[in-house]
Amino acid sequence: MTRFVHLTLVAVSLSALPVRAAEPTARSASEAAVPAEPSAAERWSALSAEQRQSLLDAQARFEALSPDERERLQTNLRAFQALDPGEQEMIRGNFERFQTLSPARQEALRRAHTRWQKLPAAEQQRIRRNYLMLKKLTPQQRQELIQRMRTWEQLSPAQQEELRRQLRGG
Repeated sequence: MTRFVHLTLVAVSLSALPVRAAEPTARSASEAAVPAEPSAAERWSALSAEQRQSLLDAQARFEALSPDERERLQTNLRAFQALDPGEQEMIRGNFERFQTLSPARQEALRRAHTRWQKLPAAEQQRIRRNYLMLKKLTPQQRQELIQRMRTWEQLSPAQQEELRRQLRGG
């Protein structure tokens, strides 16, 4: 997992912790009925040793980032926080599944992601559209489609053009 992805996910985890103002403010009667949020020290005390170490490690990794990397991380964190809870949960689940993969498979996915990011927007959209279409098919329908595509690829350009002409009814 890249340092950036890991830090983004740690920052997302940190964003789930409630934040308390540095100075206490006056509370209305209705607010007084609601228990006050625990202080930072109380929240820290409530963390396990593993959680504390994880946060300290994340802080050290964040401090080691360049200013550009920090800005990119914070931009991604703000974008993540703007997502609805369902999308956030899906991303967390994808990350957890990614962590269970072998190092070789993780590296292969990183390379594929890099190639994906380099594709023009129109090509990405075409791939998304095809993926969603394939996802709707049954396994049997997908197999049939793949077989037809393989047959098409084996045709010469002239045979492909003849088939196109026949399908158009001409």
